[in-house]
Amino acid sequence: MTADENTRQTPNLSAVRATIDQADAVGRSVGTLADLTDIADQLQAHIEALLPAARAHAEQMWRGDTPWYSLTARLDRIQNQIGEGLGAGVLGAHVQVRLLAIDCAWLLERYGRNHAGSESARCCTCAGPVRGN
Repeated sequence: MTADENTRQTPNLSAVRATIDQADAVGRSVGTLADLTDIADQLQAHIEALLPAARAHAEQMWRGDTPWYSLTARLDRIQNQIGEGLGAGVLGAHVQVRLLAIDCAWLLERYGRNHAGSESARCCTCAGPVRGN
């Protein structure tokens, strides 16, 4: 992967936070389907960029342990969630955008530092360091 491709795939943390805030704001108002579709697309792109760091963390954990299972189950659910459409109507789109915003915020909180160049990462389930750091 070239440096340019890596830059395009690495989300800007302030942009991710702004998208999450935008999703929260539209969730408290009457957003149009076009607005919700745009926000959902942005959230899905951010989630797809953050997922590899989370998957890498899961790979470092002891397989079969409860924290490993909990993490991989959540990551699998998030992966499935980004593949879902917005549903029928504005209400379904509101629900989907809210779910995507929650998942994106969760990933950003736990794995966003990996994209900011930090050497440390907090374990998502025990608040301890990731093995090897």
